[in-house]
Amino acid sequence: MEKVWKFREVPETALDRLRSTGFPDILLKILINRGIKDAFSIEKYFSPRSRYLFSPFVIDGLCPAVDRIFKAFERDESIRVYGDRDVDGITSTVLLTETLRSYHKLVDYTVPVIEDGYGLNPDYIDVAARDGIKLIVTVDCGISNIAEVEYARSKGIEVIITDHHEPPSQLPAAVAIVDPKLHDSCCPQKNIAGVGVAFKMAMALEMARCNRLSRPLLVFDHSEHDIAAVRFSVREGFTPVKNIDRAAFSGCVPVFYSEAERRLIGELIPVVLASTSNDPAFKPVYVDKVIAECLPDAAEQSKVAFRKSLNLDQIDAGRALTLIYLKCIEAKLPAVKALWHRSLDILTIGTVADMVPLQGENRTFAQMGLKFVGKSKRLGLASLFSALGWKNRLVTERDISFSIAPILNASGRLRTAELAIELLGTTQASRAEELAKQLFELNNERKRLGEDCYNGVKRYLIEQNDVVNDRILMVAAPMKNQGVTGIVATRLMLDYCRPVIVLLEDQGKFLGSARSFKSLNIIEALNYCSECLEKYGGHIGAAGLTMPPGNETLFRQKLREYAATNISEEDLRPEWLIDSELPIEKIDEQFLQDILNFAPFGIENPAPVFAAMSAPFQEIRKVGEGKNHLRFKFKRSNGRSIFGIGFNLGDIMAPDTIRDGTCDLVFHVEPNDYNGVRSAQLMVLDCRIRGFK
Repeated sequence: MEKVWKFREVPETALDRLRSTGFPDILLKILINRGIKDAFSIEKYFSPRSRYLFSPFVIDGLCPAVDRIFKAFERDESIRVYGDRDVDGITSTVLLTETLRSYHKLVDYTVPVIEDGYGLNPDYIDVAARDGIKLIVTVDCGISNIAEVEYARSKGIEVIITDHHEPPSQLPAAVAIVDPKLHDSCCPQKNIAGVGVAFKMAMALEMARCNRLSRPLLVFDHSEHDIAAVRFSVREGFTPVKNIDRAAFSGCVPVFYSEAERRLIGELIPVVLASTSNDPAFKPVYVDKVIAECLPDAAEQSKVAFRKSLNLDQIDAGRALTLIYLKCIEAKLPAVKALWHRSLDILTIGTVADMVPLQGENRTFAQMGLKFVGKSKRLGLASLFSALGWKNRLVTERDISFSIAPILNASGRLRTAELAIELLGTTQASRAEELAKQLFELNNERKRLGEDCYNGVKRYLIEQNDVVNDRILMVAAPMKNQGVTGIVATRLMLDYCRPVIVLLEDQGKFLGSARSFKSLNIIEALNYCSECLEKYGGHIGAAGLTMPPGNETLFRQKLREYAATNISEEDLRPEWLIDSELPIEKIDEQFLQDILNFAPFGIENPAPVFAAMSAPFQEIRKVGEGKNHLRFKFKRSNGRSIFGIGFNLGDIMAPDTIRDGTCDLVFHVEPNDYNGVRSAQLMVLDCRIRGFK
């Protein structure tokens, strides 16, 4: 289907506000199109720092989770980490299991095989009960498992849920739920991956053991409108303090922003001054001094500016000051530094693989981590890279998405995700090599099965749907689910430019995947059809679901009802969103480097898209075994040619070669590395050859 070429409009006023930064207009347009609209946001975008990541203690439910885990340590209870079988779930399982095992020997993990569906499963709870497990901690799953959490409780097992999927209207009765997307969450960024949530959980556990947090904090904050007092404990969380008397200070560490602010508060509430002046048990902490000690380059910022830099300006003052203090502790804590060192590789892989928006925290994780993934100390990753033929490679987001993630995913799709978990955690070189070889072979099998499944499902899809008029396509095929429904749904979505749901009948029920198109919300569609489904969960753009047999007709009817009122023809129109027009003349190695600074690319941070009109070419030639692709050679006034490649564009022209003409094209600017020399090349996405049909 031909795509519309649509230029993104950037107001001149928005450019004017940013021209003082010194960036050329074309780069400012790219930034503005990605929501980066002030100088401070530009600095954070290009210069990632862990300081700007939100404190784990922002997430509701985290402190009760810490408390229950510490009780398990104290009671010598067995803990089981319960993961999901995709790369996000695999890396989440490894990250949290490693952290828990550093404190407690009675920790193991499990991940359901594909036949057992998504999320908590009663059969696995029965196994946990037989194994003497007292606490299950989910990662990347669990937020929709109301009945399963209740069943676990009936078996004497408590459940902590850590997840990042959209929560249902009714939540499970878990001992704690750690999900940034909870409806009343004050989390500055809600769309982090499951491994990001697991990382925050791990960091909170590391911080909870530090001496500075061994006693509760009593935090006082003064603003021009009010005085706020908050009690904080890593195991109890935040509690507003309404009655400030001497008893309120009992057992606590008083915290103020500055000594001057303590005196000012003391003038208004005399007991504060009296309680913190002479008694050494109540020696106060001054956050401005802690900032100078832990983050000296931020010491000159005002309290308001520093609070804003941490995205805390929408959080209550007393709680915000507490979180500033916690960020300072985090910055200097050796245990947190060790967590970063051992986890950044898998945190990056899980974040990129899960296709969460690469903005804010997710971009920071990926930007920081991609420098180190290729140097990972994990024997399993080293063996995997060797199997891929990589040596001293600077791993990119594309390498993760198209090489590493599919190999790790193959284990959960075709056998068990525990193979990939063992690969990432093994300390035996021979076992790492053996597992890497197994996963490499499984991935080759996955590719073959994916192609067979795609061809078979597509036939059923055409039979069951009006592919022209249906605005959501749903196929229920009597085929064995071999773990590739997500891949197949994605390919069919791209084929038909509309949301696609692929369900395969297996063991008496339909299991499958949904993939959305553009910005359409597939979870809202599934919510509308929930009466047809046994369970489902996921994100705006992707979901997994289980449906009882016999519901196919009703499900299709409900999808059509939803689409009729919520999806327009405009929503389904494929388009190239173009950041700016860019003459071929302007493309050189310096411009290439400027563009690469916007990486890593992904959802909500796509590689910049440009258009060139009447671009002069010397030659366009068909290439490839089936002559499906085009090789471009463009003229530039300096006499140097620049080359381009257009995959699957071979059918736009009949002759094998055309010379000396002009064309309009849509493209990315990408590096071409050859014999140690890097040059700019065009990745041509679409092309209209002038004067030629």
